[in-house]
This record gives sequence, C-alpha cells and structure tokens, in this order.
Amino acid sequence: MKLYVTEKNIDGKTYYMVNIGLEAHYKPSYILWMHHSFVKADENGRFYVEFPVLDCQLVPGKKDTTLILRPGDKILYKLTIECGCRGNSSIDEIEAEGEEYQLFKYYEFASERGSLGVSEGVLILTQASPVKVYWSRDGKLDGKAPAGVTVLYKDGVVDTYEEDEDM
Repeated sequence: MKLYVTEKNIDGKTYYMVNIGLEAHYKPSYILWMHHSFVKADENGRFYVEFPVLDCQLVPGKKDTTLILRPGDKILYKLTIECGCRGNSSIDEIEAEGEEYQLFKYYEFASERGSLGVSEGVLILTQASPVKVYWSRDGKLDGKAPAGVTVLYKDGVVDTYEEDEDM
C-alpha cells in the first residue's frame, strides 16, 4: 500500500511526513515524520512510503499526535477496516506469533463529524510476520462481511478472510 508523503523544507533540510487517520473536522490522528531512506519516488516524481515498512523503528514525538519513523529492526504494518454506512468498524484482536507488538490506533471519519461512519485503523510495529488482525464492522454493509480476519505479511501480501453473514 502506497501513501504519498509531503515534503517539508526547514532551515535548508528536507523532511518527509504523512498524515495518518482523519478524525473530526478532518484532523489527522497522527503525523508520521520519516527518515529519507523510507521514501521512494514514482514515475511522476511524487514521493511515497510503501507499507509494510521493513527495518524500522517508530518513536513518539514531542506531541501525542506525532510519530517518527527511523531505521531499526522491526516491521511497520498499516491496516484500515472500512465501516458500513453510518456504522463503525473495530480492530478486535491482534496475533503476532508470540512476538511483542506496539499498536497505534487511528480513525477515519467518513464525514466531518463522523455521522456517516467511523472506520478504525491501526499501525502495528513488530518483528513478526505474518500478523493476524481480527476485526468487525456494522452499519449498512451493502454485501460486505460484518467480521473477518486479515493476515499481513512482510512482503506486502494481504489476505482477508471474511465471515459469512449466515454463520
């Protein structure tokens, strides 16, 4: 998954950042600043970061909403579970093959105040691969499954197993 980043020039130095999440009045849940080694350019010259990010470390910044991505020895996964119309989604459980992990939950409002739905997402920092994420959602689903499991692999493969509504 690609996320396009914003380039900031401060005192002659170039920094890269991306907004994670979209809460009330379209305010980001986190601002993720990153080391230049994680940034790639596409064929049009636009910069992006690709998830999962390998060989990294995630540390909190000065503010609660600031995260800094640096070189390290872990993997950073990103997953957002889309909610139904006027509903919510939630990340219920994470399995990381016995490895320790850190979670950074965020929300994506479908409207300015979330009245059209609130999707939950998560950044997972761990050394494990694969990582299983159990989730659920409600609202008007239009044929989408109300629950399921998503398996994230470090090579970028994402397998989603959805629960039948009849079960």
